[in-house]
Amino acid sequence: MKRALVVFAIAAGVVTVPSVARAGNKCVEISDVVGEQQCSHYGAHWSVERKFPVTFRFGLRHAAISTAGLSFSEQYKSRDRPKGYHGYDFRGEELGTPSLSGFGFDGGATVFLVGQLYLGLEGGLALGAFQSPSFTAGRHLLRDAGGADVLLVHGGSSVGYRIPLGRASIRGEVLFGGVLAQVAHSTVLDGKTERKEANAFRGLIEPRIAADIWFTQHVSVGVYAGMNLLDSGGHATGLSLTWHNRAFDGDMSIW
Repeated sequence: MKRALVVFAIAAGVVTVPSVARAGNKCVEISDVVGEQQCSHYGAHWSVERKFPVTFRFGLRHAAISTAGLSFSEQYKSRDRPKGYHGYDFRGEELGTPSLSGFGFDGGATVFLVGQLYLGLEGGLALGAFQSPSFTAGRHLLRDAGGADVLLVHGGSSVGYRIPLGRASIRGEVLFGGVLAQVAHSTVLDGKTERKEANAFRGLIEPRIAADIWFTQHVSVGVYAGMNLLDSGGHATGLSLTWHNRAFDGDMSIW
């Protein structure tokens, strides 16, 4: 009786071992020949080591830029201007407001280099409105255009480091790039009134602090706040949803 039980146990082990070995694999038939299959490697669908360490995010952003020191120029390109047409330029201080702000969207992608150190690319835009006083720029009389008359467009690359805290994490990062500020006016020239825009540019070095909460191992929601070191009045806050190709970015704990 004991000998029969031993034989049965050995036989069960022989049958079970191959099936366990295959448990982590996924196989599909590749032809009409029975048993001709193509199988994935063990852990291909869940192993952290096999996942490319990239993230993609999309979210909301509120941003501001100070007007002091900005130089605006009409965006109407010189080569496209009618003969005899003169464009206009003005200093940011003439807008009668210390800053321009807007609310909009941003998005980007990051890739992890070593551990939790990452590089990223991002861009976004924000729309806003302000009350502009009337003033003269060259031959043009500029008046408040009304409605959404501010557009802020930013873009650049970032470098950061993530500190995992289980289902949460905090990040410190710096965004290097620039901000394009566009304002619209109702312009009057030779009795003709038109809506026109003028642009100004400012560099962007934006240190940030960010925090994330994981909904699943691949999806997190986060918030961030930062300020532009090249602009005393420049700052931004954001809320974003991020998809992570690698579960928990490869690390859930600092221990």
